[in-house]
Amino acid sequence: MINQELLVFVIIAAIFGYLLYKWGQFRKEQEWKEKLEKLRSEIADKQRAGIKGKITEMFAPYLEGFPFKASECKFIGDPIDYVVFEGLDNRDITGIHFLDVKADSSELKKHQRQIKEIIEQKGNIGFKTFRFRTK
Repeated sequence: MINQELLVFVIIAAIFGYLLYKWGQFRKEQEWKEKLEKLRSEIADKQRAGIKGKITEMFAPYLEGFPFKASECKFIGDPIDYVVFEGLDNRDITGIHFLDVKADSSELKKHQRQIKEIIEQKGNIGFKTFRFRTK
C-alpha cells in the first residue's frame, strides 16, 4: 500500500505544479496583452503619420515655398504626387515636371528613384494617344 506521506507529497506536488502552470499562463497572457497594446499604439501612430503625409501631399501646392502654381499641378498621388504643366494657366506650356512631395529628410522609394532616373536620362518617355471606337 502507498505510504500516506508519499501520497500527500504527490498531491501537494501536483497542486504546486498546476499552480505554476497556471501562473505561467497568466504571465504569458499579460505579456501578450502588453505587447498587443504597444503594437496597436505603433500601428495607430504609423496610420496617423501616413494620413498626415497624404493630406500634406494634396495641399502642398498651397504651402509657402512651393515652386509651382497650384493651378498648374495635377495630383496623381502614386507613384509620383504631381505632374506639373508649367505655363498651363497662360495656355503656353513651357515645361512638364514630375514632382513628389516629401517631409523633412524622407527619401524617394525605389520605384520613385527609377522614375527620376528615366526622366533625367531622357530614356523611355513618350506621348501616346489611345483611340476607341464609338460604334
